[in-house]
Amino acid sequence: MSFKTFLLSMSFLYLISISVFASENTQNQPPPVYSGKIIEDPDIPPIYTGGPAEMHRFISNTLRYPSDAVEQDIQGLVVYTFVVETDGTLSNFDLIHRADPSLDAEALRILQAMPPWRPAKLNDQIVRSKSYVPMYFRLNKNARAVARANTATPASTYAKTDAEIANSQVFSIVDKMPQYPHGERELAGFIAHQIRYPKEARQQGIEGRILCSFIVAADGSISNIEVVQGLNPQLDNEAVRVLSLMSKWIPGENNGEKVNVKCLLPIDFTIDEEPIPALSLKE
Repeated sequence: MSFKTFLLSMSFLYLISISVFASENTQNQPPPVYSGKIIEDPDIPPIYTGGPAEMHRFISNTLRYPSDAVEQDIQGLVVYTFVVETDGTLSNFDLIHRADPSLDAEALRILQAMPPWRPAKLNDQIVRSKSYVPMYFRLNKNARAVARANTATPASTYAKTDAEIANSQVFSIVDKMPQYPHGERELAGFIAHQIRYPKEARQQGIEGRILCSFIVAADGSISNIEVVQGLNPQLDNEAVRVLSLMSKWIPGENNGEKVNVKCLLPIDFTIDEEPIPALSLKE
């Protein structure tokens, strides 16, 4: 019986660290209304024009850290999903991981101010497609490089927790990001081969996206795997179990030195068949 276990719509994303101390409120224009099919798995995914480094530069230059958040030492991870339209503009913003209302609002303001992206393509045609950007707000990049202050949605699952690594300096974006040693395609193949769709979740027809984070240590080892945005306890645990099986990665580097880096990996669980009927007890 065949079914598609999951889909890696994006290979993996990196947290964007922010350390600016100004405050400014702006009025957000209402987003335009678009129509047309959203392609979940395009041949070429959408990307910020200029790549991740340019996007990080834009975010850093645009950010106005809310003054109340500075005064209260509020930090945290904010993740929005959105649709990249055929003209590259962003729409349909959806907050999937909250930190603090002021930080959530600032992240949305930054996304709405972004210049057009390079849109996705399917069969050489420009199409609408989803993407998302994680932003980790922190006040002092040399103090708590990886804080777990998620005030609204605490992580539900951890694996291979290494307190020593978590308490040491962990970067979110570096000169050379960590890489799976055999490439993105092999990473997707590894996860597809290892995943075992939980029976109850299949019976109930539970599908969706799980967003996990993990730390790639300076020696390439994987630790502190966490469900940032969960879906179902069984699927959450399965995602963490599979990620914990990964072998060492090629570690990230900053200023020529190997360092600890926190990464994000989205996994989509999708069933291609009718849900298995639940077993009924006979009297």
